[in-house]
Amino acid sequence: MSRKILPLILTAGLTAFFAACDDSSSAASVECLDDNCLDSSSSVEEEISSSSEKENKSSSSVKDEKSSSSEKSDKSSSSVKEDKSSSSTKDEKSSSSVKDEKSSSSEKSDKSSSSVKEDKSSSSSEDVSSSSDAPESSSSVKYLSTTPNLADLEVSGDTLFAVFQRLNGYSADQVGLLALYNRSTGELLDTISLATSTPMKIQIANGEVYVCTQGAYDAAYSLPADENRGIEKVNLSKKTSSLYVSGTKLGGGVNDFVINQKTGKAYAVVTSTYGNSPVVEIDLSSKATKKIESIKNAPYSMAYDSKNGLVYFADNYIDYTTYKMHIGVFSYDGTTLTSISDNDPEEEGRPPYNIQVLDGVPYVFVSDYSTGKLYIHYADSESEGVSYYQDSKLAVANGKLYLMERDLANGTLAEINTSTGKPNWQYSIGKGNAYDVVPADAGNLWIALYNVPEIRKVTTSGKVVTDGAINTEKFSRHE
Repeated sequence: MSRKILPLILTAGLTAFFAACDDSSSAASVECLDDNCLDSSSSVEEEISSSSEKENKSSSSVKDEKSSSSEKSDKSSSSVKEDKSSSSTKDEKSSSSVKDEKSSSSEKSDKSSSSVKEDKSSSSSEDVSSSSDAPESSSSVKYLSTTPNLADLEVSGDTLFAVFQRLNGYSADQVGLLALYNRSTGELLDTISLATSTPMKIQIANGEVYVCTQGAYDAAYSLPADENRGIEKVNLSKKTSSLYVSGTKLGGGVNDFVINQKTGKAYAVVTSTYGNSPVVEIDLSSKATKKIESIKNAPYSMAYDSKNGLVYFADNYIDYTTYKMHIGVFSYDGTTLTSISDNDPEEEGRPPYNIQVLDGVPYVFVSDYSTGKLYIHYADSESEGVSYYQDSKLAVANGKLYLMERDLANGTLAEINTSTGKPNWQYSIGKGNAYDVVPADAGNLWIALYNVPEIRKVTTSGKVVTDGAINTEKFSRHE
């Protein structure tokens, strides 16, 4: 069953739409995050303590996994497949510069880097080694999972950040893991154990690294408002992560969040039960929280507009007193919530699935889990969308808009023409379930794959870089 679709099944049914290391030649280089650099003088030994692992055995993962091929409908003929090469791809988060305010990937500036030794993390139950010669599948290593469930990527300066959920099937019985790599080469620099389970997204702002976690489901398939989930803050110097704003204060687990770099406010999609995912504003300095009352259900549908200092939210829920659907996309400047459509949101009829912003323009992919369309003029209620596979995700990297069709059997990556919404090129990436795309350098991209232990490298024209992948198998659960 799809992990992306799993947490939203009930809502989908009710709404009829969706609820939905050791480097022998040289030391690795990691940039400074503000004045907080990785300590180049200390040995990078990270213990992933079993006492910090959450053992909510009844829980299931909520991060969006591709639905099985039997659940997939045929892709629309308007989705252009040019060269069906078996290239792999990734969806990109609007990558941010860690010291300065978040901007598009083309605006990243290099920061001075510090040299550190690569990390070797260990646990009483398993070894998580940072060495380049990671344990391979053999009779000496028994893998309990086939993938470490890479959930999100982010870049800053010369560093690539990756967060792994490390699930036991659908059960979040271990804490998540943050890994740091050299952005251009893919060399592993460090690993840091998270404090809670099922990390969903990583964000970097003003020299600080934050990770939101959903935590484990309880027996009723709810995400309780407790201390086992929330937003963590990572200390790269001490190689630790701790709960910064807990689920107790937020009201549940966090499925998605973005940070307005200009105001220092974070916006989190907080889920407690199916179909109930409001947006909570968080002051990252004071930790004060405030619910955005008008947004009732916004799972996985938020984006930050660095050009205009806006945050975009989607809303998609049913009012069970009137049985009216509330569907729309809104911009928020910290004070005023504004519909970006010229139509009544309640009559919009275009259920938002995910949003990305490029050069101040919001692009919206809509889906009802049977069909999907990309709108390059969502604000115009009369505009026509371009059809793509129902489970597709948008990403921005190196100043370009990308779309991943995430069919488990045959996914694709496309560079989108922002004037027409159609592909400039589109290639098959095969199996893997692409979760995120971020820039490696001016000519290459990193693609996060959820269902296989790999961060794949492709050119900005969609071609796989031979021998360019990062093998993440060693982070899979094993004995």
